Amino acid sequence: MDGSLAAESGLANPAYRLPFSAAFPLGITAAVIGICEGALAHHLDYQRSRVQITGQAVKDDPYVLYAISDAAAEIAASRAALLDNICRIYDAVAAGQEVGFERRAVGRRAQAAAAWRAVRAVDEIVARSGGNAMRLDNPIQRFWRDAHVGLTHAIHVPGSVFHASALTEIGVEPPHGPMRSMI
Repeated sequence: MDGSLAAESGLANPAYRLPFSAAFPLGITAAVIGICEGALAHHLDYQRSRVQITGQAVKDDPYVLYAISDAAAEIAASRAALLDNICRIYDAVAAGQEVGFERRAVGRRAQAAAAWRAVRAVDEIVARSGGNAMRLDNPIQRFWRDAHVGLTHAIHVPGSVFHASALTEIGVEPPHGPMRSMI
């Protein structure tokens, strides 16, 4: 719903005036990041008492522990970036500012980057979960698959979004067509 129609309908909350390209992808990207948080939580539980095939307890393997900490930081950073982005757009709308193409492109870049960053972090912990993590009775494989499926949604294809964002940031108007898709 555009801002004027929302106002005419008596819908005063700024959420009704958010650009579609900020609000719609937000739900999908938030779900992907939530899946990644679930993967991390399950991974932590799984690794707590796990002994690797080498006989070494995971709690004593500095490389796995590094990967766990790094993944946790990356997933948290993804959530923070997603929330910061939508809060900035919401605040602009609430202040009556126009959210132009450049700001929307930067916002879409933040959304796509957050999803990819979180899923890459999950890839790192899954790679250190051992072969049993891919058994169908282990939820880690389901989190991993769901996170990757979330990246296949059109809103997470970064090429045209990153291209349009970079062009606007250097002051070049992107051409009409696919580069304006979902921005």
